[in-house]
Order: sequence, then structure tokens, then C-alpha cells
Amino acid sequence: MSVAVAGHRAPPIVPRSARLREAAVSTVRLDADDTAVARARLLLSPAELAYADRAAPVVARQRILTRAGLRRLAGDVLGLLPEAVPLREGADGRPELDVPGADVSCTRSAGVGLVAVSTGQRLGIDAEPVLDWRDEVLAEGWLSPAETRALVALPPAARGLAAARCWTRKESLLKGLGTGLTDTLADLDVGVGRFDTLVAGWRIRALLAPPGHVASIATLPDSIPAPLAAAERSTRGHAHS
Repeated sequence: MSVAVAGHRAPPIVPRSARLREAAVSTVRLDADDTAVARARLLLSPAELAYADRAAPVVARQRILTRAGLRRLAGDVLGLLPEAVPLREGADGRPELDVPGADVSCTRSAGVGLVAVSTGQRLGIDAEPVLDWRDEVLAEGWLSPAETRALVALPPAARGLAAARCWTRKESLLKGLGTGLTDTLADLDVGVGRFDTLVAGWRIRALLAPPGHVASIATLPDSIPAPLAAAERSTRGHAHS
């Protein structure tokens, strides 16, 4: 993104860590008090506030706190004030940064909020609570045949965690792709094990999550050209002057 000033174009925004290859991830407290919510509202754009306020009060508070958390983290990475972060909604409804080479993602579930920012790679994150296992999950239609077999092979006490892990892997990948939930979840085989997995070039890893939750992050390395570091911009600029 660039801004015209007095006939000149300002240089594009470049993250402080233009070579950031790992996503920066932060937890957002969604049980914050009214004062914290009021402060968070000051960071959001009119469109963000209008979207949040259309929801029920509890959901509105969570939307405001999550978006403010995303702005704060992106501001740290970009070296901007949170309210100045060029955050927008993409055509697919996912949040985007109007900054070459940068991507963002966020998730809210059962009182837990996570936000992530990265450069040079597309990403998606998801968090879910770990629920007691129910055999009905096997008939819900979102597990692949291999995932179903793997879950059934586990002791019943371990299946709730494995199922939650599997779901967050699928949703983090879909958030990265920008497709949202689809009717073909069962065709997406991400596994239920504890270790990282690769799916169509996407690396899916576990994230630290609050007690009682599980979280995953999906990244597609080198999917977004990383912006030039400041020194390289300066050198190239002189070479063409």
C-alpha cells in the first residue's frame, strides 16, 4: 500500500521483520471488562464496528476484542499504531492486510481468541474446545475414511482430543484457502495424530492453546512474495535513479 503526499508517493509499508517466516500468534482475552472493550472499540474502523454491533451483545464484544487484538499484533509486525493498520475484508470475507506479502487470520471459540500475522506465506488458524467423545461424531460426515479408522482405533478417552485436533486442522486449512466450511470436508484428509502434517503443500501444526482447547495453524510457505527489506529497497531505488 502507498499513500500520495504532496505529489509524491510514500514508500510501501514494510513489516519490521520483512523476512519473518514464522507466523506471529497472540492470544486474545475475550472475557475482558467494559473498560477494555471500550478501548478496543477505539481501534476499529466504522465498518468493523458496524459489523460487530449487528450481533448479540456477547458476540459483539468478542468480535470487537478479537479484531482489536488482530490490529495490535499486526501493528507490532508492521510498526504501525493499531488503528492505522490497513486491515480490510477480502472478497471471500476473510480479513486481509493491504500490505504486499502479509497475511492475517483469527479465530474465536468457547471464549478463546487467537490472532496471527505473517509475511511471505498464506495462513489460517483455528481453535476449538476439547469435548467428551460421542460416537455420533463418526456419523457427522466431516471425517475422511482414514480419519474415522484412526479415531476408532484409539482408546475412547483419547478420541475427543484427536477429533478436536482433526477439526482444527481442517478449519485452519480452509481459512487459509479462504473457502470456509464446505460440503466436502470428508475429502480433506488431515489425520488425527499429534505430529505436523502436510496437505497439498500446506504445513499444518499444533499451536499452544489455553487449557481445555486445541489449536492449529496452516501455512503455505512462499505463497506470498515477501516484501523487500528496507536496505534492499534503498539499494534498488538508487540503482534505478
